[in-house]
Amino acid sequence: DLLQHLIRNQCVNDGTPASGQEVRSVETLESYLRAPGVEMVRYEPAPGRGSLVLRIEGTDTTAPSLHLMGHTDVVPVTLAGWRHDPFGGELIDGEVWGRGAIDMLDVTASMAVAVKHLVASGFRPKGTLIYSAVADEEALGTYGAQWLTENKWDEVKSDYLVTEFGGARLPIGTGAKLPIMTAEKGSQWTRLRVKGTPGHGSMLYKSDNALV
Repeated sequence: DLLQHLIRNQCVNDGTPASGQEVRSVETLESYLRAPGVEMVRYEPAPGRGSLVLRIEGTDTTAPSLHLMGHTDVVPVTLAGWRHDPFGGELIDGEVWGRGAIDMLDVTASMAVAVKHLVASGFRPKGTLIYSAVADEEALGTYGAQWLTENKWDEVKSDYLVTEFGGARLPIGTGAKLPIMTAEKGSQWTRLRVKGTPGHGSMLYKSDNALV
């Protein structure tokens, strides 16, 4: 149900400052997670570009902290390529259909469900537990993770962070092999100049083709 609501919020991020409007999903999650004693703060560095941070303070200040981080924005859609309404959030044959159902509203919602269960049980971790639902992941994080780390670092820093997927299982040797992924998304603008002689794909050997 929560995943369906997040899909229907249509937080489409096309890279422009006015897109996204992730505050819609911040309001959904805030309402879902609200409970006595729960510390939640929303941040909105630009109109509509909202992120939510929930903290359950640990009982031991020396214990490591854990951060569960999801994002609430999705990339644009081409309606012609969809079998069902991409923002309908329909449950069809046991599967939720919609933009973001896999990337990554499913994980953002699952983490929220887990946190809600912990809160309802009166759980107090030894180390601080943080849950965040951030804006603008699909376009460099300017109004989401980047803004939070630059302006509210003490609220979001942690010893361990679990977020989107965390790596693909590699079929190498015996046992599970998982890559450690760091700084998975960013931008690096490069101007590249190459020189060579125009050629043809059928005559690629012993050439100085600029493409090669």
